[in-house]
Amino acid sequence: MSQDLADMIDDEQDDFKIEKKNRDSEEMDITPMIDITFLLLIFFVVCSKMDPSQTGKIPEADNGEAISAKDSAVIFINPTAGDKVALSRYDGSEFSPDEDTQAAEIIEYIEKEMEKSTGKNKNQVMIMGDENIKVAEVTRVQKIIGDAFPDLNSTYIAVKEQ
Repeated sequence: MSQDLADMIDDEQDDFKIEKKNRDSEEMDITPMIDITFLLLIFFVVCSKMDPSQTGKIPEADNGEAISAKDSAVIFINPTAGDKVALSRYDGSEFSPDEDTQAAEIIEYIEKEMEKSTGKNKNQVMIMGDENIKVAEVTRVQKIIGDAFPDLNSTYIAVKEQ
C-alpha cells in the first residue's frame, strides 16, 4: 500500500510540471512599450495649454525696414483699462469695441484705403502698437486682415518706442 501511495504522489507531481517554451528567436514584444508611449502622448496633449492669449509681450525690434505710413493702410492698437485694447484708424477715429463689428469695420477701412491709392499701389497694411499690447491682439488683427485679403503683399507690425 505504501508503494501505491508513493506512485500516486509521483503521478500528481508529474501533472503540475509546467513545460518551458522554446524560443526560436530572441525577439522582444514591444506592444506594451507602444501602449505606454501613446498614453504619455495623450496625457501631455490633454494637460498642455495652447492658449495664445497667455503669450508674452511683443519683443523689442533691433532693426527693421522703413515703411511709409502714407503708402499703407494704418491701424493703431492702443492699450485701455485692463487687458482691453482700442483699435483706431490713421485719422484717429476708433473702430467699434465689439469684435465682430470691428472685424467688418477693419475690412471696410482697408478696402477704402486701397481704393484711395489710385496712383500709388497701397497693397500693404501697417499695424502700430504699444509695447504693452499682448501678442494675441496683434495676431487677432493680422488674422482678420489675412483672411479677408489673401492677395495682400505685406502686413507690417510697428512697435512704439519710448
